[in-house]
Amino acid sequence: MRSVIVSEPGGPEVLSLVEVEEPHPGPGEVRIQVAYAALNPLDNHARADRIKWNHPGYPFTPGFEYCGLIDAVGEGVEPEWMGRRVATNGHWGGNADLALAPARALVQVPDNFDWQLGCCFSTCAYTSWLLVHSAARVKPNQWVVVHSAAGAVGSLVMQIAKSAGAQVIGLVGGEHKFEFAEQFGPDAVIDYLRDDWPDGVKALTDGRGADVIFDGNAGERAPMNLDAVASLGQIIYYGASAGQAPPVPPSMLVGKSCSVAGFVQYFHQAISGGAEVAATHKALADGLWRIPIEREFDLTDIADAHRAWEGRELLGRTVIRVGGAL
Repeated sequence: MRSVIVSEPGGPEVLSLVEVEEPHPGPGEVRIQVAYAALNPLDNHARADRIKWNHPGYPFTPGFEYCGLIDAVGEGVEPEWMGRRVATNGHWGGNADLALAPARALVQVPDNFDWQLGCCFSTCAYTSWLLVHSAARVKPNQWVVVHSAAGAVGSLVMQIAKSAGAQVIGLVGGEHKFEFAEQFGPDAVIDYLRDDWPDGVKALTDGRGADVIFDGNAGERAPMNLDAVASLGQIIYYGASAGQAPPVPPSMLVGKSCSVAGFVQYFHQAISGGAEVAATHKALADGLWRIPIEREFDLTDIADAHRAWEGRELLGRTVIRVGGAL
């Protein structure tokens, strides 16, 4: 079987597609015949050794989130799982023809979802809904700023926040991304590569600033969020695609009585009671919300996919075709 292997940290050139022996599920595990894998930012960061949280260690097979058909089960797993369409995330290995995952980590792919949506809904959709309704508890008429509004999570966060009655400002990296972001219904779009983007936020909010800022970028420009947030507002970081942010002086938080928080999907899912599942599955199936899946690469072109991500060429979510339509 084919498997992508990363033996050491580096750029896309360290991705090797090789033949390996088929894996066999251990106790509590299933084996998945992979249909599609999403190109998750963590695939790129783990490859380059830019993360410590949940890094699989070297060597490893990328594929943080993926979907497919179960074709074998290990001891202790009910045989009824055989043949089911499932998705999983957080356990790596999806950039291979066959992957192992704990049965407890599986989500069934709804029958009315195609495989491309199936490989990314359990991260994009659940994260987006939980950011809006669990982490920030967005209320009607609040002003919400969304970084990476032309990305998969950012575009969906905008849609969900609008459904919650918020007024939404999307931030994108360049005016060439305005048209793409505007299709998801924000009240305004701003180029966050401009050093004065917080002034744009304050102009739209009558000088107050944003009640909520969602940021999956962080990086050296993250302190600009403190200029753009309103008094009593909150900034929620759910990633660091642009690198680690500088420390935040407590005095800056005191001055605005604002808060800065972090977000990991799994902690919020532990207390959500599954609310994000019911809400997002129906809305995605009905077309109320949409995850924009814009590019598809074959597994043989995995290095090109990583190069495109590193070059900030991608919009929405990009998926990797492994087995395709099983």
